[in-house]
Amino acid sequence: MEGLMQEAALLTSATLTHAAENYPETQIATAQDGAVVHRTSYLEADARARRLASSLSSLELAGEDVFFGALGFNSWRLFEVMHAVPGSGRILHTANPRLHETHLSYTVRHANDQAVFVDLDCLALAQTIQPLCPDVKHWILLCDPQEMPTKTTLPKPLCYEELIANGDPSYAWPALDERNASTLCFTSATTGDPKGVLYSHRGTVLNILTIAGRNGWNLGRGDCVLSAAPFFHCNGWGMPYMAPMVGAKLVLPGRNVSARATLALIRGENVTHSGGVPTVLTDLVGEVEADGGGFANLRHLWTGATAPPEQLLRRLEALGPKVTHAFGMTETTQALTVSVPDPNASATAQRAEQLTQGQPVFLSGVRAVNDAGEVLAKDGQSIGHLQVRGPSVATCYYRRPDMTPVTPDGWLETGDIGTVGAAGQLRITDRAKDAIKSGGEWISSVLIENIATDCPGVSEAACVGVEHPRWQERPVLLVVPQPGIELDETAIRAHLEGNIATWWMPDAIRFVEALPKNSVGKVLKAQLRDQHRGILVDALRQADDHSCDH
Repeated sequence: MEGLMQEAALLTSATLTHAAENYPETQIATAQDGAVVHRTSYLEADARARRLASSLSSLELAGEDVFFGALGFNSWRLFEVMHAVPGSGRILHTANPRLHETHLSYTVRHANDQAVFVDLDCLALAQTIQPLCPDVKHWILLCDPQEMPTKTTLPKPLCYEELIANGDPSYAWPALDERNASTLCFTSATTGDPKGVLYSHRGTVLNILTIAGRNGWNLGRGDCVLSAAPFFHCNGWGMPYMAPMVGAKLVLPGRNVSARATLALIRGENVTHSGGVPTVLTDLVGEVEADGGGFANLRHLWTGATAPPEQLLRRLEALGPKVTHAFGMTETTQALTVSVPDPNASATAQRAEQLTQGQPVFLSGVRAVNDAGEVLAKDGQSIGHLQVRGPSVATCYYRRPDMTPVTPDGWLETGDIGTVGAAGQLRITDRAKDAIKSGGEWISSVLIENIATDCPGVSEAACVGVEHPRWQERPVLLVVPQPGIELDETAIRAHLEGNIATWWMPDAIRFVEALPKNSVGKVLKAQLRDQHRGILVDALRQADDHSCDH
């Protein structure tokens, strides 16, 4: 017997409709270089998104599944696009302007984008890739008519504001199947071509429902969230849909998300919630410490991508905001685990749990398996390959039948190495491709990095495994000193000693000016391995040569 309840599809359009009806005057503020240049409201954004959605039909694009690309940075217009395209039953490819033009044009072709929205900040990039994307029929510039460029190589570009002006103000969001595709995001191309992950309305809405509350972002009415994560990265960590769903004010920083610009917005707009990868938060706390002005009303910071060093947590919390560590990837829509320590535990236990990736959100699961695929015990000690599942987790990659990331029993291979605790706490010790296996045993590069970063005078650290003639791989540590600080290898080794197993001690420590990073702030360890490949073999060879001399 079925229950006697009404039905409501889980659609992204419902989030903006809800905000327009219940939080109509709540602001969306867009900034440029740390200063707000435009303000609108959820009521106005909903009206404009509906006009835009109705105008898209005039473009006469063919096909059952019509893809639109969006090439830009977080702004009120891109927010409208995030709602108008999927809300009208089309699919939005959130193109990444930080990709190399070869990879970017590949994603536009792979998605079969028939039209692409272009931020004026990305006009030169669009002109560069246009010859490589011959199937794009329309290039739509996100600007007013008077801002349209007089000279451009884009063929007959359209004006965004003219599309909205010509739209139908009475347009109603269609009743779609919640399992329909909504947005398409691509991975960051750290290895090979970017891989497309096709999100659904259902998966997107379920995910923001599970992470918005107290055991997640703890975001609600009266809060102000700075959406620093770009929309092309996991739907901007869900903010284009989560903020209107809960009625929070939304601040969109534009292209410039430097520490100085971000801090100006935090203070000027009374931001209560924000986030970023640990490298971004390191720069931010450094900026605050340098000027002594504090974080104003900022209460909550989220971080992910890599585990934050404990030193970074201490520095941030000393200035006020609570830090929440989460795990997610392009393949999981947004966050899949969130670390919210047990408030009844000791301070030491809370800190230890805070440094994990946390527990699975509702409806999701995590497990670790050995090389044979056997499920390991949830004891927080058994290290294996991490797998996840849930209604917001991908089943495959878009138009890549050659790749099968999901096991026969329905678990997604994350490509990470780590453990799962008794209460589901996920602890990632390494990316599989970055893991160091020395003499058949795992060495955690992440733990070595975090301990090294806690050493006085260290700004950043990266640990990579390089070839060794006896042990297959051994760790090499790359250290970025803080400005004006001189460090030596002895000080780093003394700090590591006693905090890691003796056989984990790096065979070499090198000081560098900076670490290479990708478009979302992750350290490019493959590049570091290539740069330092053979360093230990050469050192051992020289040692053998010297021993022969004696």
